[in-house]
Amino acid sequence: MGGTKKLKRRQKRSDLVVGVAWYRRQDWQRLLEVSVDREELEESYDEWATAMPARMAEIEQAGFTPHKIDVAVDELISWCHHNGRVVDGPARADFAAHKLRELHMQGKLQEPGA
Repeated sequence: MGGTKKLKRRQKRSDLVVGVAWYRRQDWQRLLEVSVDREELEESYDEWATAMPARMAEIEQAGFTPHKIDVAVDELISWCHHNGRVVDGPARADFAAHKLRELHMQGKLQEPGA
């Protein structure tokens, strides 16, 4: 009982930041052209932009902090090519997570609650 174990602070879900791919209007058509799962995406940028507030709220309701990740589609395509991936939902999500990690490593991501 006399041990000096340090207790790790248990991370709350709300402390966990989730990267959410945020597309540019001018890139939407290109995103549709290169995505192998085009049918999973909204037909127009406006449809997508209208749906996003509800998706962000769902992430928050699940206890996570969403962070918009600006996605240039050409950069996404290059990343997928470099990593042997097709442009699909899982790749888009992984790219957003990759960009979130980059922001964190560069000290450009504000900690939740800070």
